[in-house]
Amino acid sequence: MMAFFRPIPALSLAFVLCLAPAAAPAGAVAPYSAPELAGLSTWLNSPSLTLQALRGRVVLIDFWAYSCVNCVRTLPYLSAWDRKYRDKGLTIIGVHSPEFDFEKQPDNVRAALSQYGIRYPVALDNSMETWNRFGNRYWPAHYLIDRAGRVVYTHFGEGRYDVTENAIRAQLGLKPDPGAKPEPPSYSQDQTPETYLGYERTNRFGGTESLARDREGHYRLPDILPHDNWALGGVWSSGPENLASAGKGAVLRLNFKARKVFLVLGSRKGTPVRATLTLNGFPVGSLAGKDAPGGRLTVARHALYELIDQKTAKTGVLDIRTDDTGLEAYAFTFGQ
Repeated sequence: MMAFFRPIPALSLAFVLCLAPAAAPAGAVAPYSAPELAGLSTWLNSPSLTLQALRGRVVLIDFWAYSCVNCVRTLPYLSAWDRKYRDKGLTIIGVHSPEFDFEKQPDNVRAALSQYGIRYPVALDNSMETWNRFGNRYWPAHYLIDRAGRVVYTHFGEGRYDVTENAIRAQLGLKPDPGAKPEPPSYSQDQTPETYLGYERTNRFGGTESLARDREGHYRLPDILPHDNWALGGVWSSGPENLASAGKGAVLRLNFKARKVFLVLGSRKGTPVRATLTLNGFPVGSLAGKDAPGGRLTVARHALYELIDQKTAKTGVLDIRTDDTGLEAYAFTFGQ
């Protein structure tokens, strides 16, 4: 992705960077001892592991969060490497480092593992202790550890999967894969930037009123919404991480440029909530994303939802009109 500094309150205002695939640093580093895993509250797909016990195997640490679109796009590559190289001496450990509070819930992460077919070990780093031990500031981030327990290669952000795979192969004593090729970019430099909706990190709010913090507010959609801005109509409650619809027919509007539009969503009530999408004032039809067939959106759990897939990058005004109260919206992200 395009570079963003992302302040994370849980990290005492430490900064996190998301990188464009073309700009993401990748390569061998001067070997240094990998810090031991610590503070991992729950393990999935595996009993508890330590790097000390894994000496003699090559280890790939993946820092990720399940609602992060950049992380989600790396998962097929990680799963493929797990299938190809586990029996050859590779252990992949997904260190799940939450960006939002709902990502701390084991059941939510467990559901994501099922959704994305993840079979390698995953540990919940809810206190961010392992994240901090590694000095990490990126989602996603890969640290390759050799058989002696030393970090020998890092890659931050998406992309360069061919480089990472050949680094893995080198540590396993295998020749480079001549068929490994760079992947097409997943991000366009002129598309709308990632957009947060909770008041602690909100940006590009183009509404006619200021956001009412920690209480319900009544909003009127503006006559003109600038590019890359968002606005509200109807009754919404604004919290530090998200917005929540507080009245039926509430509208979240976004003026964007991208091929795909994603939104991190959840249900405040714990039961499914529904919404209807329109694009430029018309039903979305065939431009609906896979999670909103026919422009009808049902949100049953906290996750990343694909709302729009335009086949090519275009500008558009997206309206999300709620049928129910309690629709929680966290952050828009975009893709090619």
